[in-house]
Amino acid sequence: MQAGMLRLAARRSLSTISGVSTAGLKASLAGYWTNKLGSHMRITVNDSGFITGRYKSKVSASGEVARGDIVGYQQDITQPTFGFVVKWATAPADSVTVWAGQYYNGGGKEQLKTMWLLREHDPAANDNWDATLVGMDVFTRAVPAECEDLDDRSEL
Repeated sequence: MQAGMLRLAARRSLSTISGVSTAGLKASLAGYWTNKLGSHMRITVNDSGFITGRYKSKVSASGEVARGDIVGYQQDITQPTFGFVVKWATAPADSVTVWAGQYYNGGGKEQLKTMWLLREHDPAANDNWDATLVGMDVFTRAVPAECEDLDDRSEL
């Protein structure tokens, strides 16, 4: 049921990508972003700060490219704090990652400085701690051409 609601919310938001206006936000995270490991994401943000998008990671336990949908929120302040979740649709399809961070724009260099938690599926409760990974990520604004495959939904 929850997965169905997540997909419905994402579809409703994605269906209005071209019509999303962020004119009401002081700073918008909307656009394409990349990190130093070569992962890419496309984010759209509506006027209330609701985030949707796509994520492609070149880092995964399987060694294969991992893809998933993004859902989250950003605050409406000059250097907004934000949080989003990626529900992985491909390897590892049984895990989720959450990012929390803040947008910075210093000297014309836009950055998303984040901390993340990756939760892997764990069938045994006694290995709970081992199933959670923690890390840091810095994303910089990317050009759309670097992230074209994020617009292709056929791989999800």
